[in-house]
Amino acid sequence: MGNPPDQRSPQVGLAPWQLRTVLMVLLTGQLLSALDQTIVGTALPTMVGQFGHIDAFSLVVTSYLLTTTAAMALYGKLGDLYGPKPVYMFSIGIFTVGSLLVGFSQDMTQLVIFRAVQGIGAGGLVVLAFTISASVVPPRQLGRVQGMVGAMYALASLAGPLVGGAFTEYVSWRWCFWINVPIGIIGLFVLATNLKLPRVSRSASVDYIGATLLVAVISVLVLISIWGGTEYAWGSPQVLGLIAAAVVLIAVFLVWEGRAKEPIVPLSLFRSPEISLAMVITFVIGVATIGAYFFLPLYLQVVRGDDPTVAGLNLLPLMIAVMIGSGLSGWLIAALLGRTKVVVVAGVATMSGGLFLLSMLDASTPAWQLWLYQVVLGLGMGMVISKLIIAVQNLVSRRELGTITAQANFIRVIGSAIGAAAFGAVLAARLGSAATSDLTANAVYQDPAAIKQLQTTQPEVYPQVIDAFTGGLARVFTVAGFLMLAALVLAFFLPNTKLRNEHGHQGGHGHQGEPEMASA
Repeated sequence: MGNPPDQRSPQVGLAPWQLRTVLMVLLTGQLLSALDQTIVGTALPTMVGQFGHIDAFSLVVTSYLLTTTAAMALYGKLGDLYGPKPVYMFSIGIFTVGSLLVGFSQDMTQLVIFRAVQGIGAGGLVVLAFTISASVVPPRQLGRVQGMVGAMYALASLAGPLVGGAFTEYVSWRWCFWINVPIGIIGLFVLATNLKLPRVSRSASVDYIGATLLVAVISVLVLISIWGGTEYAWGSPQVLGLIAAAVVLIAVFLVWEGRAKEPIVPLSLFRSPEISLAMVITFVIGVATIGAYFFLPLYLQVVRGDDPTVAGLNLLPLMIAVMIGSGLSGWLIAALLGRTKVVVVAGVATMSGGLFLLSMLDASTPAWQLWLYQVVLGLGMGMVISKLIIAVQNLVSRRELGTITAQANFIRVIGSAIGAAAFGAVLAARLGSAATSDLTANAVYQDPAAIKQLQTTQPEVYPQVIDAFTGGLARVFTVAGFLMLAALVLAFFLPNTKLRNEHGHQGGHGHQGEPEMASA
C-alpha cells in the first residue's frame, strides 16, 4: 500500500497522509450532504409544527431544493473559473453558516430563508467533491473513491433517521443542524492547510442570466403548485397570471440557452429522443419519490404517534431496501443483462406498487405491514434512480459524461422541488377541508408531540385530526402512485441499448464501468 500513494502524491504536492486526510474531508462533505437530507426528514414535522404552520411543511423542503438546484448548475463553471478548492471551501462555508442559522430560527419565515441559504452551500458539496477527487486521485483509482462515496451515502441513509429522531426527541431538533458546524469548520481547516491542486488554466463563462431565469421558472412553477386550488382557485387571476408568467419565462429561458456561449442547461444534449425521454422519466420520478422521503415521517409521527426516534427506526426498512435494490440491480446489469431497460421498467413498476401500498396506511396498520410496504418501494427506488443515469451516460461520448450526469441529477432535483410543493398543497388542501371547527383547525397545525397530547387533553378532537392527516397523506401517496404509472408507460419506450465496456465514442455512447461503480 505504501508505493501507490508515493506515486500519486507528487501529482498534487501531497504527502500520503495528506492525501488520506483530504479524501477523508471530501467524503465528509458527502456525508454532510447525505446526512442533512435524511436527518431533516425525521425532524421536519417537529420543526415546522413548533412554529404553528405544519401545513407549510413543503415550503421548508422546497426552499432548500430550489437553491440547491440552481447552485448545482453554477458550481461546476465557478470551479473552472476560480479553481475547485476555493469554490468547494465556499460551499462548505455557506452550508455551515446556513446550518447554524437554521438552528437559531425563531419563526417559519426565518426557517425557510435559512434553509435556502443552506441549500446554496449544499449544491456544491457533491459536484465539487468529484472534481477535486479527479485532481487528487488518478483515473484508475476513481472507482475506489466512488465506492467510498457510496458507502457514505449508505451510512447516512441508515444513521440519518436515527440521529435526527434522537436529537429531536432527547435534545432539540436544532442540533440536527448545529451538528454540521464543527464538522464544517474542521473540514475547512484541513482543506485550507493540506489541499494543493495543480494549476490548470481554463477559460469558462458562467451563465448567470440562464441561472437567474431557471430559478425564476422553478419558483413560479412551485408557486403554482402551492397556491393552485388551495390559496386561490385554479381559474383565479393570481393562478392564471402565474401560469402565463411560467409560459413566458420558459420561452425566454429556452431562447437564451440556445444562444448562450456555455449554457447552464445544454439543450443540444436533449436533441436525442432517447435522452429526452430518460430525462422526462427522471423528472417524474423526482416528483414522485419526494412523497416517500418527506411525507412518510409525517405519517409515522402524526398518524401513528411514533416518537421521533421510533420513527427513525421505522424508516430503516426503506433505506436498507434502497441499498439492496441498488446493489443487486447493479450486479444484475453488469454480470448478466448488460442493459438497463428491463431493470428500470421493473423498478418503476415496483415503485408504483409501493406508493399505492403506502396510500392504504392508517393508524391501525401493523408495523410489519408498514415495513413490507417500505421494502417494496425501496427496492424499486434502488433499481431505478441510478440506473436511469447509466442509461443516459451510455448514450453520450465520454467527454459529455460529466455534463449529462450533472443534468440528470439537476432535473431530478427540480422534480423533487416541484413535487414537494405540489404534495404539500395536496396535504394542506385536505387538512383545510377537514377542519370542521375552529378547535379542529387549530389542532391540525400543531407539532406531532402536541397532536399526540390531544388524546388526553381533547379526546373529541384527536380522531378528527388523525383522520385529516390519514386522508391527506393517502392522497399524496395515491397521486405519487399515478405519476409513477405514467413513468412506467414512458419507460417501455426507452431503448434497450447494450451498455458499452470501453470508453469508445462510436455511436455517441459512453462508458459503462464507471457509472456502474458509482451507482453500486
